Amino acid sequence: MKEITTFKQIKEIIEPIPADKFCKDEYENNKGQSCFLGHIQKHISGNASGNNSGVGVRELTRVFIEEVHNVRADGTNVNNVNTVNGYNEPEIKDRLMHMIEDGIKWEESK
Repeated sequence: MKEITTFKQIKEIIEPIPADKFCKDEYENNKGQSCFLGHIQKHISGNASGNNSGVGVRELTRVFIEEVHNVRADGTNVNNVNTVNGYNEPEIKDRLMHMIEDGIKWEESK
């Protein structure tokens, strides 16, 4: 299984997915929607439901949000709620892309 280690890799997976294909609080639903990690898992293994969904992604996003915003959260929180430190866009994909773009700037600044 491929491990995701950068926000640029996350962007390559998430950016092409239509906004209406995102859902919250579940990896995948019967409407063909998935959460952030579900989409990454599908990209890696072809299946949204997996024990180690989005390998490396939760940890990468957690470290970023904690280091930059001093908040205990990760990409799944940004997917599910619009209250994580500035990622408050009403659309799930918009929140995620905002976090991903910030994550890329964070990586480039290191």
